[in-house]
Amino acid sequence: MNEKLSAREAILARVGSAVGAFAETPLEPPASARFAPRRAAGPDAEMDLLLEEVRRLNGHGRTVQGPGGFGAALAELVKAQAVQKAAFSDHPLYRRYDLSGELARLGVEIVPPTSDRSLVAACDLGITVADGALPETGTVLLRTTTGQPDLLSLLPRVHLALVTPDTLLADLHHAFSLAKGDRHFVFVSGSSRTADIEKVLTLGVHGPKSFHLWICL
Repeated sequence: MNEKLSAREAILARVGSAVGAFAETPLEPPASARFAPRRAAGPDAEMDLLLEEVRRLNGHGRTVQGPGGFGAALAELVKAQAVQKAAFSDHPLYRRYDLSGELARLGVEIVPPTSDRSLVAACDLGITVADGALPETGTVLLRTTTGQPDLLSLLPRVHLALVTPDTLLADLHHAFSLAKGDRHFVFVSGSSRTADIEKVLTLGVHGPKSFHLWICL
């Protein structure tokens, strides 16, 4: 028993000696970890990049100008997606565009976001206001601490995310800094993607089947 213990101690001693030889040698970060923070371009260029990336992800991106442009775009979306029920939380941007009034005029039933999940899941359209947007990847940041339930972006068949130019972020560092301290938050980059064994891509198997992003000017 003692001989086995002595052998074990001898092995550990050799391991410790080998490790100790490198103890004072600083480890270099991998090449992939060395990169400069992304610098944002001008507002127009960043908005163009955001819309381009959204389309590359099989989403639908556009700009809307003022209440008139918003109302026209909403009517187009409701007709194209056969929207009958919609859910959204309270936000100043909605009041600016009279979202409730526009949907009522289009004959769309509004379901409160505090309703049972099954009722929200039965909605054709879930509308959110992005707290941040990353043009480089076509991603939006949704912070649930702002009173906007994450199920609005996860359960309805169609997800419409509204973005304003002042919420554009250069990179993920800014996004994480913005959401620091939040209990949780959601990053959305278009509809989910799933491929079968034959590599046939299917969109929206999990969550919304269609993703739309509008930059409100």
